[in-house]
Amino acid sequence: MGRKWTETEIKTLIQLYPNTSTKELCKSLKRKINAVYGQVHKLKLKKSPEYLKEHVYTIKPNKQTQFVKGHKAWNKGMKGLMMGGSATQFLKGHKPHNWKPEGSIRTNADGYQEIKVGKKYLLLHRHLYTTHIGEVNSDEVIRFKDGNKTNFDLSNLEKISREEHAIRNSVHNLPDDIKEVVTLKRTITKLITEHGKRQNSRP
Repeated sequence: MGRKWTETEIKTLIQLYPNTSTKELCKSLKRKINAVYGQVHKLKLKKSPEYLKEHVYTIKPNKQTQFVKGHKAWNKGMKGLMMGGSATQFLKGHKPHNWKPEGSIRTNADGYQEIKVGKKYLLLHRHLYTTHIGEVNSDEVIRFKDGNKTNFDLSNLEKISREEHAIRNSVHNLPDDIKEVVTLKRTITKLITEHGKRQNSRP
């Protein structure tokens, strides 16, 4: 179990987190970034709109489409339904030996850190993005700009399509000289697109 948070540390976190870089907070508190984000989740803290506007590229959240209006759950009206009978149910208040509190951090087989939210473990970087910046659709992924899976600073997270993600991953397998050409081509294409948008926006 990690070092217990003191009352002073919690007050400092509550006061500074909204408008301070999380990496800087880790240094001043002498805490690992996953420990800080675990505490942030427990305290339900968020970065301020001013901080996000200055340090992170904000994206307007898309309309939620998890459930269609009028959708009915399959178990509606089945309150108390027990799928396996009562004989094998845990006693009230019982917690299995591997139980972890909400906000706990673990590392999965791919080296990504996950945070416990409710009864589920979610990718920490994806959870931070959806909590502080905006929604992520099923056909989108969140990447670390610098490739460091432990750098959770919001400015280091970017949202791209799964198609673009696959293309970028395939580039890593190319020779270095070909990588440079692909990167240059992508940069030129981006500049042309941005120039076209500026031209079209002129009155």
